[in-house]
Amino acid sequence: MRTSRHRRRLSRAILAAVAALALCSGASAQSKSFLWKVQSGSKVLYLAGSVHALTANVYPLNPAYERAFQASDMLVEELDFAQADALALAPIVLSKGMYQDGRTLDKVVSKETLALVSKKLGDPMALELIKSMKPWMVMMMIQATQLQEAGLDTGLGLDKYFFDKAAAARKSIVGLETADFQIDRLDKMPEALQEQLLRATLEDVDAQSKELAGIVAAWQRGDASSLERTLLPGFKKYPAAYRSLIVERNHNWIPQLDKCLARTSPCLVVVGALHLVGPDGLLALLQRKGYTIEQQ
Repeated sequence: MRTSRHRRRLSRAILAAVAALALCSGASAQSKSFLWKVQSGSKVLYLAGSVHALTANVYPLNPAYERAFQASDMLVEELDFAQADALALAPIVLSKGMYQDGRTLDKVVSKETLALVSKKLGDPMALELIKSMKPWMVMMMIQATQLQEAGLDTGLGLDKYFFDKAAAARKSIVGLETADFQIDRLDKMPEALQEQLLRATLEDVDAQSKELAGIVAAWQRGDASSLERTLLPGFKKYPAAYRSLIVERNHNWIPQLDKCLARTSPCLVVVGALHLVGPDGLLALLQRKGYTIEQQ
């Protein structure tokens, strides 16, 4: 029972870190946004927590986002979308996400995990088609399917929205990571951990879907404490995943944020909302460096 509860929590965290949170209408004028103004003396950056896949009815955004965008001459995101074209990346994802040594998924994961995959796919032939995929690749494929079934679109995510605006306005765009780096983060995880993440994605799918609206509502009203309570506990059972997917990347990004705060003009930094919350989140790291932080 306790293991199942941990997996439910982790599955929510995975959906928030890699994929999306969304099915909700626009934020009210009275609510805060998931956006913070960070200051070092007179220098400023704006830090927004992104939802990577949304529906059209979340727009227009809280006006605080638009004000931050207009005040900034540089957009900083996890990826520069111009360098992460899906068609160009497909061969890289496939080469790393598929076994090249003759192994197959059914020989790597447990029978219980394989049964969950088969149940989700609902077609024995589909299982045959993915048998050469590594567990992390199967996880990504299933998450993409879940997003599609929920009516969510990565083309409507907050990060993509601001990328398109910045490109149209000819603002500078900087990626904190490359797509290769993100793929390697998953591919270099031990297979046992990859299987755990896959199972977390597969279990309690109905419960995950019911909770998405509440998670998005918290994001839209800028309720970081609620997201922290909902999303972070699931990682406690899988500290290696938490370190690799959240903590290490947050620390890697801090020097770039320091550079933003040394600039004359502000940056707008847009990263996954889960990267902002908790004791290892960017907000806590920036506060510990002595920067002033104010939610917008």
